[in-house]
Amino acid sequence: MLFKRIIEGKSMLNTDSKDRSPEKCSRRKSECEGCGEHSTILEEMMKMVLLGVVLWAGVTFGIHVAPYPLNLIVSSELIHPPPLYDYPFPSAQMLKKLPTITAADTNRSISMSKLVISMLDRLETNLDAAEIRPKQGSAAQGLAIDGFPSNNVMKYEMSSAIITKASQQLVWTKCARYGLPKDECASYISTLNLRESEFGGECAQLERFTCRSNKMSSRYRTFDGSCNNPVRSSWGQALTGYKRLLHPRYQDGIEEPRRAVNSHELPSARLVSAVIGDNIDVPDNKKTITLPVWSQFIYHDLVHTPVRKTYHTDKAIRCCDNSGWPLTPRYQHPSCMPITVSDTDPVYKEQRVTCMEYTRSVTTYRGDCTFGAAEQMNQVSHFLDGSNIYGSNSREAAALREKTGGLLKTSTVDDDELLPLAINPTEKCLVDNNNEPCYNTGDIRANIHPWLTSLHTLFVREHNRIARTLASLNPGWNSDKLYHEARRIVVAEIQHITYTQWLPALTGKAFNELYDSYDTGYNQDVDPTITNSFATAAFHFVYSLLDQDIELMDDVSNVTSHRLRHSYFKPQLLAQKDGVEKILRGMVNQKSQGLDLNYDYDLRPGWLGSLDVLALSAQRGRDHGLPGYAHYRALCGLPLPGTFDALTDVLPEEVVTKLSQVYEHPHDIDLVVGLMAEVPLPGSLLGHTATCLIKEQLWRTRVSDRYFYSHMGEAGSFTKRQLAEVRKSSLSRLLCYNTKIQTVPRDAFQTVDESNPLISCSDLKKMNLEAWQDPSQQPDIFTRTNTWIKNKVASGNTTK
Repeated sequence: MLFKRIIEGKSMLNTDSKDRSPEKCSRRKSECEGCGEHSTILEEMMKMVLLGVVLWAGVTFGIHVAPYPLNLIVSSELIHPPPLYDYPFPSAQMLKKLPTITAADTNRSISMSKLVISMLDRLETNLDAAEIRPKQGSAAQGLAIDGFPSNNVMKYEMSSAIITKASQQLVWTKCARYGLPKDECASYISTLNLRESEFGGECAQLERFTCRSNKMSSRYRTFDGSCNNPVRSSWGQALTGYKRLLHPRYQDGIEEPRRAVNSHELPSARLVSAVIGDNIDVPDNKKTITLPVWSQFIYHDLVHTPVRKTYHTDKAIRCCDNSGWPLTPRYQHPSCMPITVSDTDPVYKEQRVTCMEYTRSVTTYRGDCTFGAAEQMNQVSHFLDGSNIYGSNSREAAALREKTGGLLKTSTVDDDELLPLAINPTEKCLVDNNNEPCYNTGDIRANIHPWLTSLHTLFVREHNRIARTLASLNPGWNSDKLYHEARRIVVAEIQHITYTQWLPALTGKAFNELYDSYDTGYNQDVDPTITNSFATAAFHFVYSLLDQDIELMDDVSNVTSHRLRHSYFKPQLLAQKDGVEKILRGMVNQKSQGLDLNYDYDLRPGWLGSLDVLALSAQRGRDHGLPGYAHYRALCGLPLPGTFDALTDVLPEEVVTKLSQVYEHPHDIDLVVGLMAEVPLPGSLLGHTATCLIKEQLWRTRVSDRYFYSHMGEAGSFTKRQLAEVRKSSLSRLLCYNTKIQTVPRDAFQTVDESNPLISCSDLKKMNLEAWQDPSQQPDIFTRTNTWIKNKVASGNTTK
């Protein structure tokens, strides 16, 4: 079972600060017999007890402690996989040497860091005056749109930045100068809470609050994810930070990007991508493009990491010159972390590009309201709840609704029901003027490519179809009732398709087959918070599966294609006659690419027009302080490699050779690179470590969600009859319900063959929404019996 080695004491233990060699840390129990193993384990247990005492004394803001939760340290494996097993903390002897840190010390550090932030006002004003901002229609603007911060995000980023810089000052003045390693120093600083600072109240308001009784007993989930857990009210809430499975690896312990084992800078992320990646066309003969598109759709539902804007002028940040060269220092914003491109780069040298855009991610308060290492923000809820359709707060949700009928807003082109048009297309899309189509939905990323925009359109149509049917079945329901019931059903459909159809297509196994044991019911002790490793690296496989050609198929199977690189944030294809149907019909018939280190040109280096998606993912991992791949594979049960040759247990030899050419040590390898390089498990598209990280997250996402569609006995639970109807859901059925498509593959994620034939929509059994009809509106027993008999006779011997 996941992380079993850690529970059984077979995982890497944190050694004394004087003895930290990776080789010694990675020894297994069998290799340690007769070499003081028991005394080492006892010593580590004592350190954990000491850590618990210190944390208990420092944490006063309640139970929710997201990055370093005390309850995770002492909980069972099944409820909380033990995080931070490598938690670095000062020894008892070192703690005696360190000076006491008072509230006056922390407030003095905050005052100093506020001064530093205020001094950026002049720089940002100069940047604005010099028009140092992403050029309209450029890849830099596309990157800014993709990570666009929603309302209130920058407020928390400002507060977090002040606390982060104060933490850096405390690290230097209160422990680093005493010879304490920076990671241990950062951990020590994380025992200091914000209670007596000016930020204590704001953090407590975000991380620790009491739900109103009507939210706790509501049959409908909140839009921002709050109060899903009636005890730990902020678990899963939007604008909170990701959690960690491993202690962050920042160079300074607080925020500076990770460096190599030997303290040198890591190789350029673009260089890594150029050496190990390729553009060979290798289609997957068993999977359709639907698989990566659905993967991206649910990823956007679970994760949205915003990128920073300027603190004082609220503008998007540009980190490279428009010509692709580095900006002069006077125009370089401290939130920039551009990727260096070699002048011998096989692609960019022809364009004379030596700088690739990257702006650092927004951070937020740490879950325990303490000083310490930076934690990145998830600006959507941490639940699989359709937030990318409906929005992640009540204000966004209200703006997407019609005033009557429980409907979502739409626009109409040639009698086709499309997403509502955005008011400001040039701000939300890479279009030249405000007359070009750009659509509005619960997630700004919906326009990133036509496949995804079409899928969003499909679900808005599905919501409105359900709302209209419910209105006819229940004339007494008002608009709010219709809206929330339709939303409830749509979210259940998404969850059902994801766990029963998408997951087997990706991993080769159903949900229950992935676990030795599991509980299908709700467990309020399980934290739903998305892990930083899941958010930053685990879903990168999507880009390897996408194709550079978008195939459009009409109703007589004629196929035309359109290049992906010309469609990023340019959804004009949907505005064509029957555009949605052509895109969706092509999507379920087009083969995906194979999952490997081969990327089509329009993804690497043509993502958003001129960026390298693999390089950006690797750079984001460094920005977020993610440890290297080696430590995550060790967390998931594989040996911690001391040499590159040790990686060949799950990585192809030719890939290991390439990795050794760019990285100096196997522990330097970026997590996303290692995940993509792993040999897939039997029957799966994913390797060992990627499966481990996704499996861990999806289990918690299901078990921790009080409103998950299959949970019984909760305020929002479906009746047995309703649940039976939800379980009829499939993506193929949704296509039949909401488009002009007449034939579909039985399984939309698999290519058509003898075991997965094309079938007529008329042969698919539909969800019967009469299960949601109020008893007062239902026909009497004789009418219902007569209808049932007629339907039974009509179906005859037909198999549906």
